[in-house]
Amino acid sequence: PRSTLFPYTTLFRSQQEVQEHNRKLQWMKETEMAVVISQEQNEIAYFQKWGKDIRPHREKLETRQLDKEYKDRENPLRVVFVCAMWLTGFDVKSLSCLYIDKPLKAHTLMQTIARANRVCDGKPNGLIVDYIGIVKALRNALAEYTTSDGEPGSGGTDTTVDKAELIAKVLEAIVKAKAHLDEHGFELKTLVDATDFAKMALLKDAADTMCATAEIRKTFCTCAGTIKKLMKFVSREDITDPAVTAEKNAILAIFGQLQKRRKQADITDLSVAINEIISEEIGTDPDGSLTGTRQFDISAIDFDLLRKEFAKIKRKNLVLSDIDELVKRRIEAMLHNNPGRINFYEEYQRIIQEYNAEQNRTSIEETFMALIDLSKKLDKEEKRFVREGFTDDEQLTVYDLLFKENISKADIAKLKKLSVELLHTVKSRIMEMHNWTEKPETQAIVGKIIHDTLYEQLPEPYSFEDIDTYSKKLYQYICERYPFVAA
Repeated sequence: PRSTLFPYTTLFRSQQEVQEHNRKLQWMKETEMAVVISQEQNEIAYFQKWGKDIRPHREKLETRQLDKEYKDRENPLRVVFVCAMWLTGFDVKSLSCLYIDKPLKAHTLMQTIARANRVCDGKPNGLIVDYIGIVKALRNALAEYTTSDGEPGSGGTDTTVDKAELIAKVLEAIVKAKAHLDEHGFELKTLVDATDFAKMALLKDAADTMCATAEIRKTFCTCAGTIKKLMKFVSREDITDPAVTAEKNAILAIFGQLQKRRKQADITDLSVAINEIISEEIGTDPDGSLTGTRQFDISAIDFDLLRKEFAKIKRKNLVLSDIDELVKRRIEAMLHNNPGRINFYEEYQRIIQEYNAEQNRTSIEETFMALIDLSKKLDKEEKRFVREGFTDDEQLTVYDLLFKENISKADIAKLKKLSVELLHTVKSRIMEMHNWTEKPETQAIVGKIIHDTLYEQLPEPYSFEDIDTYSKKLYQYICERYPFVAA
């Protein structure tokens, strides 16, 4: 049976959900807690009056480095109870939740909150749970220590927002997203009311509608992104209307479809991934039922046939968006490896700019074919190192950086040999250094290796000015690409 409250999941847990549930339980069982307070005279007797034994806590404080353990994200010490120690001047970026049941104000309050508001990997924000009512003190502190001109003490704007305000903003964003969908021909209620495969088909239809133009997509993602961000601070119980909750879930589901990045292993050819995208849509009837797939070999594609098949695809915007994202990611990765491939990025930019300027039925088909053609060129470029006689793409990159027009075949052979040997020498030398880019001495060593090697081995057509130019270009690339080399 399907749940009416959570229409995008079933009531039955999948094997992955059970495993995740067990993992969380195990994590909680492994979690260690500690009390961190300063030592006082006669503290043992004092705590005994309250029926507490401070000795095991004091022993833990004295025999272990709790501060270092707590900062280690892999350490099971994850919960600490503090009075004054660690509230100020103790930086733990991974601290995600702070519970306050002690009156605090002014600078002390600001510093305490700063313990939880540091950003780090996997933690976009912190959570403050207030048990004592510090909002008034917080507003006073913000007024005293924050201002629009950056000068403390002149009374800044109140940056705190009441929860009722947050809920109102969520509801407003839901209304805007719903109206935006309706304006462009998609009724959100059809998705909310749908079930099973029909729901998945409508979800793709909605995403396709929101991909019609860059502006349409941007507007919807702004509304949905606001909902997703604010819902982190609003509980499910705060929105009491089930219909509004269902609309919110549907909007976020569409947003998730738009944000979904297709997984692509490094070893997967771009044409294989694009084949899968095309085959998925060509093999789907308008009602969402599967009719079998047709495979296309992009590397030897019949463009006329592909154009005819693309014309049959219902969700052209979504297909184009997927391929656009795929090609863009591949170009960015290739450009990072080899700056000389900037011409592929420029061609991609031209294709997308022309599409954004037109965006009609003809332009979407032309853009689709242009991206497919560009993807063929990218596949061919990725295999160029083999055709040039290198063992990997890194050697080809060095060769491209040193290449000069109108040199002889004999000089090209010398340049290829130089590229391989120079890369090996530089990487071997860097491997012997620790954080070589952070010290002028080690930077100078690497720079000298590059310059001296080019001076001694570059063919005659390269002038002294060329040696300086190419040395700087290659050194800059080595700095960005190999800040260190793992053994």
